[in-house]
Amino acid sequence: MVLLALLNPLLSAIFALGAQSPNYSGLCPSNRPITIKAPHENIWKPLTEEETLRVQEWLYDQKELNLTDFTKASLNDNSIWLIELITPNKTDAISYLDSYSTTQQNFNHSPLNRYARAILFNGGYSVPHIKELQVGPLPISSETKAVPFSYVYQNSSIPGVEGEGVFPFNSRPNYGIEGAALDVSFMTEIKDATNDLIGGAYTGSEDDKIMCAWQGPNSFDGSWRRSWLFFMGKGFGARYMLPTGLFVYVDTSGSDTSKWYVRRVLYNHQVFQSLEDFKNAWENGNIEKGKKVDLDDKKWTTRQRRGEQRPLDDRPAPVSNSFGGSRIKADRAEGYVEWMDWSFYTGFNRDTGLTLWDIRFKGEKIIYEISIQEAVSQYSGNDPIQSTTTWLDRYHGLGEGTRQALMGYDCPHGALTFNTSYYSKNTFAVNTDSVCIFEQDLGFPTSRHADIMDNWYGSTKGTALHVRSMATVYNYDYMFSYIFYLEGTVEILMSASGYLQTTYWDGTQDDYGTRIHNTTMGSVHTHVINYKVDLDVGGTANSVQTIELVQEDVKFPWFDEDDPPTKQVRLHKTWVQNETSFSVQGNSNNGQRVLLIGNKEKKNAWGQERMYRIMPGYHTIHNAVKGSTRLLNSAKWGEDDVFIVKHKDTEPSSSTTWNQQMPIYPPVDFSKITTPAESIDQEDLVVYLNLGMHHVPRAEDTPNTLFTNSRSSFFIAPFNYFDEEPSRDLRNAVLLVQNPVTGKYEVEESGSGDGDETCMPRADVTPVYVGEIDINLSETDVFKQSRLVEEEAA
Repeated sequence: MVLLALLNPLLSAIFALGAQSPNYSGLCPSNRPITIKAPHENIWKPLTEEETLRVQEWLYDQKELNLTDFTKASLNDNSIWLIELITPNKTDAISYLDSYSTTQQNFNHSPLNRYARAILFNGGYSVPHIKELQVGPLPISSETKAVPFSYVYQNSSIPGVEGEGVFPFNSRPNYGIEGAALDVSFMTEIKDATNDLIGGAYTGSEDDKIMCAWQGPNSFDGSWRRSWLFFMGKGFGARYMLPTGLFVYVDTSGSDTSKWYVRRVLYNHQVFQSLEDFKNAWENGNIEKGKKVDLDDKKWTTRQRRGEQRPLDDRPAPVSNSFGGSRIKADRAEGYVEWMDWSFYTGFNRDTGLTLWDIRFKGEKIIYEISIQEAVSQYSGNDPIQSTTTWLDRYHGLGEGTRQALMGYDCPHGALTFNTSYYSKNTFAVNTDSVCIFEQDLGFPTSRHADIMDNWYGSTKGTALHVRSMATVYNYDYMFSYIFYLEGTVEILMSASGYLQTTYWDGTQDDYGTRIHNTTMGSVHTHVINYKVDLDVGGTANSVQTIELVQEDVKFPWFDEDDPPTKQVRLHKTWVQNETSFSVQGNSNNGQRVLLIGNKEKKNAWGQERMYRIMPGYHTIHNAVKGSTRLLNSAKWGEDDVFIVKHKDTEPSSSTTWNQQMPIYPPVDFSKITTPAESIDQEDLVVYLNLGMHHVPRAEDTPNTLFTNSRSSFFIAPFNYFDEEPSRDLRNAVLLVQNPVTGKYEVEESGSGDGDETCMPRADVTPVYVGEIDINLSETDVFKQSRLVEEEAA
């Protein structure tokens, strides 16, 4: 009888809403977003192709820079490596945005000037170096000038090079010119030995069976540049999954390639102090051989289908459909989006990819900026690669690695998409459909209650807006998602797939990873992805409060005399006074800490401070290695879950491109941002939080790591920000009440789309993958014409 009583409300609800004859209305409305005009221009949108071209032209016109087209330059030339927007300082941006008049639909403020960041690789100087310039104001005019771009760096002057915004040449990213300059003839000298020991040779020929890659960092302070080369199989998947166990240590300091040399060779735990020592030892039979890799056994390393077909897998997988049309509004030209009382602008850059700006809910700004800052991967092992590798991925470019999302696989069909672009090495690169935005059914309600006492039932549909980009940084594929929920919560989620960075397996490696094939091992490593969340809750004056759940033993007056004290928790509330870091789980590591940020002068109707909670979702982590000798000072933000600091225009980021190669003197030194600890009481605050995973590889990572169990997330959720649960205004909800006479449940409030209207979903188009579109700006007609005019004038 109890079971029937519990089932009655549900069964009656089904009958109340029950199946009716559908009223067919033809083809469903398009899922395309509704086109709107953004409230104002996007002051954070990247430089356009035209703006970038004009900056490049202007730089070439500055004869004192002595620039060479990057596509034709050698290491000994000066060339432009990067041109991108310098996002406006928050102080200026807030002043500008706050001047907007909603009644007059305009700004009581002059437009913000745009400036470009230009990075020059100056290999043509007696002391080669990297130089950063701020170029502007834009558009180019007689007022445009270039000054050092250095005010955002804690270490803007580096030993060994002179000037602000000038960094050692040895801290540059690896790129095509360097790869071509690295003479591989030394490997040809030992091809007989490598063919015997590892089954292949590396000579630069198309017929080679192996290829090489390198670890990082390759320097500590930019005074030298050295790399361990490791040799892998060649071809799809093999370059990641077929390590040979041969390592060569090379010195490539400076721009004079005649001074580059081999420092040592390692094979099967045997160290040789020169190439000649290695060759002689092999010729004399003095090398202990390891198990040779089967370089022809490659199929297991690819994504080609394997195994028998599962039952019914010949049928298409389910897809979502909006029977009433899209609920997303967008101004694609301005990168502006609205959905269910949420609104935001988008930005993009080469180092860190997608950024979100001016995030508002129900008209109130909640977050000024959400952006990725850095992605660390720190490896462990007993070979020269795994034991020395710590990647900082903005050096490689999370934005540069952001590519098209394949509809129907990476993102659902019908998603709103934005193109992204960046300029590097004379090329304006465009990636179509590389940001996708879509509403998705959560598969569970936002809220519900089935009351079995007073016999009523209510439920609100659960959907969320996903904003997604995907970046491939060599072997790893990252999926970055910002998820907006109907009740005012934002989830920041990342997960990882792609290939492992593998190493050669033998029995001595077992403490550092997992054997995943005959001679291949996946090494243990930690991913830490650092995010910046600039919250403005009730304005820019914010404070931080912690609520700790602490246990107490207490007796109350109504207890009997022989009653023992009751054990329970009470709330211990503290206003945090100075910049600090937190474990989001609390000291007990049991989730007994509530971390809040907001304006303590702003109260809700019940006298509670209007706050937002920084709340762990899927596993949140920080770096497992503290005091890393590979990171040193370059990633101090990774040593705890969350850091909260006072906002400064001179501290817009926790990292920069050059931190990878200069861990002793990182240009952005996060320890100098947090020390000395300044007051965070009613100040403009910035939260730096970490996501990621401690990755102990397994056989199921072959060939690719799985997104399903590599997820990590934080929630930014309202906490007394509203007077009540804010999703009560939603029409996609239903309320059923039992009729006391008939006993049937009747619809008191129906949900949107609960009628008998139906339509035929539109067919999904076959996915088309375009890849990156590269535009050589030196080959554009406009650029050629301007050069021709200049030559004629000369």
